[in-house]
Amino acid sequence: MSSSAIQFGSTNVTLQGAAAFKNKIINGNFDIWQRAVSHSTAGYGSDDRWNLTFVGSSATNSRQTFTLGQTDVPNNPQYFKRIVATSVAGSGNLVANQQRIEGVRTFSGQTVTLSFWAKADASKNMAVEFSQSFGTGGSPSSSITGIGVTTCSLTTSWKKFTITTTIPSISGKTLGTNNNDFIEIIFWFDAGSSFNSRTNSLGQQSGTFDIAQVQLEEGTISTPFENRPVGIELQLCQRYYQQAVGQGGTLARIYNNGASSGLVSLNVFFKQTMRSIPSSISGVYDINDGTGQNFSSAGNPNQDSFVLTVTIPSGQFLDLQSYTASAEL
Repeated sequence: MSSSAIQFGSTNVTLQGAAAFKNKIINGNFDIWQRAVSHSTAGYGSDDRWNLTFVGSSATNSRQTFTLGQTDVPNNPQYFKRIVATSVAGSGNLVANQQRIEGVRTFSGQTVTLSFWAKADASKNMAVEFSQSFGTGGSPSSSITGIGVTTCSLTTSWKKFTITTTIPSISGKTLGTNNNDFIEIIFWFDAGSSFNSRTNSLGQQSGTFDIAQVQLEEGTISTPFENRPVGIELQLCQRYYQQAVGQGGTLARIYNNGASSGLVSLNVFFKQTMRSIPSSISGVYDINDGTGQNFSSAGNPNQDSFVLTVTIPSGQFLDLQSYTASAEL
């Protein structure tokens, strides 16, 4: 069996200085959209690290571009996100968008300030909630919801919102064994009566909601938005999801130099070390520039690499065309 190791260029992210990485939100400036620039299915599908949730109702999440030179939102952002919610009546129906921040220890027992800019297609309310999840596996403590619930009154003009709250201490709590605990911020747009306690009785509504420059930091003061370099932000996102597409259709190639058909293996190293062993790895390969073939699993996956093993004829080659890997919370 032939084998080859392929490593794509990477640079580990390091913190420098006491104020570096003060914003615990990743992709709060909505610069990174690895998967697509819009999606209408529940889950992760477009802007990195942001999870679109809807039940009963429906929603579309998309990337929008600021007019060059606009001054309504400071710091010259390029993009903002848009949620179009279509409400369907039902006590358990909802439309929300959230980010899960790795590690429920984050901000435990501390005061935090969330800031963001938002507007809507008409005067409408949205709700903001914090929650803590202690993970899965074993016997973890139950999640805590309804933290710092705040109603935000949106208009058709951009407005900055600032919310200060205290995150409960995790003293005495039990973590799950699967290393997937987190804290979460949730933007609520449509909420049936079952969620009244978590949304200040937001209620149900359809509408278009725009959000920009989301920042979560320690303390009681909203400081200027932290503009991290886009390359650094991409690396932070790739800890949770990454994809690679070969230039000219080929990421990596390995030949079968044997006298007969046999297994060949590509050991593929991720661009960034992932949060955990990926829950999904998929991609496309071909043999001798033939038709692309999908794969939805890989051998020996870990946080740094996976192995693609395929049987190919003697004298032919295996091309890896692309891959995606997800270790989202």
